[in-house]
Amino acid sequence: MSNGLEFHEWILSCLKKEFKTLYKYTPKRQEWAEIPDDEENSSIGANFPQENHALKKLVNSNCNLYFPPNRFEEPSWLNKFNLLSKLEHTDKSRVVGESYRNIICHSPLKTNMNWLLDLLLDRELHEKKIADIPYLLPIQNGKIIEILSSFNISTFQGYEGTSDTVYSEVLKLLQVILKDKNVRFGVGTRQSRQMSIMRGENVFVPHLFQLSTGETALLNLFLSIIRDFDISDGDLTSLESITGIVIVDEIDAHLHTELQYEILPELISLFPGVQFIITTHSPVFLLGLEKKFGQEGFEIRELPGADAISTERFSEFGEAYQTFTETERFQSSIKDEILSSQKPIAFVEGEYDIRYIKKAAELLSKSDLLSQVDIKAAGGSGTLDKIWKYSNCPAPEIVDKRILLLYDCDTDKPDTDQNNFFKRKIPKNSSNPIGKGIENLFPETTINKAESHNRAFIDIKPETTERKRGEQITIPSTKSINEDEKGNMCIWLCENGNKEDFSNFKTVFELIKEALSLSVKD
Repeated sequence: MSNGLEFHEWILSCLKKEFKTLYKYTPKRQEWAEIPDDEENSSIGANFPQENHALKKLVNSNCNLYFPPNRFEEPSWLNKFNLLSKLEHTDKSRVVGESYRNIICHSPLKTNMNWLLDLLLDRELHEKKIADIPYLLPIQNGKIIEILSSFNISTFQGYEGTSDTVYSEVLKLLQVILKDKNVRFGVGTRQSRQMSIMRGENVFVPHLFQLSTGETALLNLFLSIIRDFDISDGDLTSLESITGIVIVDEIDAHLHTELQYEILPELISLFPGVQFIITTHSPVFLLGLEKKFGQEGFEIRELPGADAISTERFSEFGEAYQTFTETERFQSSIKDEILSSQKPIAFVEGEYDIRYIKKAAELLSKSDLLSQVDIKAAGGSGTLDKIWKYSNCPAPEIVDKRILLLYDCDTDKPDTDQNNFFKRKIPKNSSNPIGKGIENLFPETTINKAESHNRAFIDIKPETTERKRGEQITIPSTKSINEDEKGNMCIWLCENGNKEDFSNFKTVFELIKEALSLSVKD
């Protein structure tokens, strides 16, 4: 370790005497001599007794916690005792050389609530800011205003201090877990000293035990980290200042998919100074980590061999994928579309895109090219994103087919190639006042022509002004296609448009040809 502490354990694959005969090799480390010839792993040692000061500093100044797989808080409908029990202030052991901090955390919610009570008490007693503001009482005598008397008014001006800092950091956890920036903790009266969750001035959750099992598990885990570091000798100025090692066995226990994929990685990211060592059976959680931290932001080891692997190689990812592909929605909306096609496929965002592209192929002599590809409507950019996920799909009947995902110009998607999947965005036509959708490809003259035919096709937002940070800003007028008239405008343009109107669609055919490697005469 960097602090000079050492621990070793020798584990051999055979007896020591067999090892020497088989490998004809003798390690030079001192511990080797301590292993008897008839043993495999009897050398276990550490320098902790000799480095007592370093060990004491490690324990007292860092968060060192282990959350076993059998940790559990009973739900509110079952745990009558916890719902009725009152909070108590913490009573710390004062025995020299003995830590009152528990490394193993089984059911720490009651302990965490008592600590929160202490935190709020210290904040209220010692960190409340009160200022005396002088107030002058005037009287009017005819036209002359005289000062009759003056006195001070005590005003509350917030909190300032260590407990307030810690409490502010604790609230970050609660707000991430509940996805609400307006929640906070509340404490009942001394006749019923319970911890609740408030939204504004109203009770949102009457008792912390009434959170869902997953929410309780997450709140408990990360509250324990803050509490343990707070009662250590460390200086807690923010969540980023917390250091230590936290081991969590089966972290996905009791967590539904949203908590695993979105909330848990977000909570872990709040503690950059903590080394998390986690076991999990959940590919969903690993994919959430990858989304939050990137592939280089964490490391996966597959047991029992401790081999480094990627999220795709995680042993249960294939099983999760197989389960997903068996759902009715996937069978009907994606996989069947791909498997039924004998040609390369170009997925576009909507049905109107297909109508425009087919009309453009007719006018621009690109029908031969379009005949070599199946063009299908995905139903929006979000569905295109879902189809892109199958670029990692292990099923050869899917990845062996060249597939283009063609996004409209208003999406923020970089060109990306993966296996036989190709992600492309239609270039934006800056001269068109319509900034969204495939209609952006039309020249401004075509949009004006369509608007002259039927004003209902085009919505106009007039120029406006607003003041921002003291400056007057002019926001120019904008045009957009009326959502209810998209189909009617498409029909009219396809019936009345000419080659010049559809000239910019040549970029679409260039993308289709390049991505799907089609051979066709220009």
